[in-house]
Amino acid sequence: MKNLKNRVLLFVCLFAGFLNASAQIKGYWPTAKFDPSYDDVSIIQLIANPMAYDGKKVRLTGFLRIEFEGDAIYFHREDFKNSIMRNALWVDVPHDMTATQKQDANMHYVLCEGVFRANRHGHMRLFSGEISEVSRIQVFVERSRHS
Repeated sequence: MKNLKNRVLLFVCLFAGFLNASAQIKGYWPTAKFDPSYDDVSIIQLIANPMAYDGKKVRLTGFLRIEFEGDAIYFHREDFKNSIMRNALWVDVPHDMTATQKQDANMHYVLCEGVFRANRHGHMRLFSGEISEVSRIQVFVERSRHS
């Protein structure tokens, strides 16, 4: 009987953890499937060597700002705060991304998947490239200060 109680308790804990983890996934990811064909890169790699990645599917992380004439993913939050647009890439936000998804992702670090375009630079050519055909914008849950 004790063994059954332990199994039930373990199942409840695991299920609760799964629900908690699922609830924390925010952003835009319509397929919800991992695609290994994307190259994992940093914004630094794309800025430093844009032609090597032009037209390629890339997966990167950065600080996302969604605003009129300023949809961009920045290398760091401070780059956004200090308007360092050359440390950012224009993001062609998907048309089917809902207002809630945009609100959830805006002003957060995100994982972004899309196609890098070296010769496109967004509004007034202020950015160092573009991420188009975006298939995923997933919000990172920030670590607590105690982690």
